[in-house]
Amino acid sequence: MINILVNTILPIFSIIFVGYLLKLKRIIDPAFSRTANQIVFNVAIPAMLLNELAQASFRENFNLRAVICTLVALVVVMGVSFVFCLVLNVPRSRRGTFLHSSFHGNLGYMAYAIAYYTLGESHFARMAILSSFLMIGQNSLAVWALTTFSETHPRQGQIRNLIKLMLRNPIILTMIVGITWSALGFPIPKPFQKGLDILSGMAFPTALLLIGSSLSFGAFREMAMEIVGIGFLKLFGLPLTGYLLMMVAGVPDILTLPAMILLGSPPATVTYIMATELGGDPELAATSVSLFTLASAFSYTLILWMFS
Repeated sequence: MINILVNTILPIFSIIFVGYLLKLKRIIDPAFSRTANQIVFNVAIPAMLLNELAQASFRENFNLRAVICTLVALVVVMGVSFVFCLVLNVPRSRRGTFLHSSFHGNLGYMAYAIAYYTLGESHFARMAILSSFLMIGQNSLAVWALTTFSETHPRQGQIRNLIKLMLRNPIILTMIVGITWSALGFPIPKPFQKGLDILSGMAFPTALLLIGSSLSFGAFREMAMEIVGIGFLKLFGLPLTGYLLMMVAGVPDILTLPAMILLGSPPATVTYIMATELGGDPELAATSVSLFTLASAFSYTLILWMFS
């Protein structure tokens, strides 16, 4: 386990720490973060996903039982999260964000980076295909959770908001294109593939720097029990639930670790954005993202040690 932490996890998290230092030195400022985030989210990661998915065999990498197990795990943990809300007496204004943060993981930046640098390219396409369904499930449940407990956004707008989020998400759109291209068996033209390779190279290093520059811990003292509850559900409850479901369903071992990396990812940065836009609690979301991004260094070490 120590070997995994030192040689695999710490090099990845050291880039996050560099991003945090650059923020303190004001080399990375809010303006740069916004621009860099747009480049990574709209260009670099979609280029990397398109490159990997279009070259992979959809039939060899798709497993319906794994998809069903990961989606069911989301629903189960969201249900348990609601029970936590009642037990911890979470105020109604925070419940949507509490539920949302307990199941919506940072797939595009954190899970992809961990998988790419630990599993290598040969396993990445398998995980990317699985993540496309998980990402759609996360966003669907997120809109439901936030609008259900929001005092400013009516429930009748849920479907419209969900469709807008899907149509505006370049990662989801790229996955649809990449999976379709892969299923049809078309090759990528060499010049286009080379361009995708170049763009892909800046995806994860820049994403990790941006994660570091976004760290914030302001609300922990005020919401300590709620934040601890989110961390328990997201970093341990969700991957454990997914693992148990996969064991029962007989999902092949080769898919277990990629699924655990996806389900064990810390709360996504988008939880803060969606909390702001859909009437949630931005402070609870921001602090959960920051704290459990750092804590995931240890939870990911445990996952890699147990399943690799």
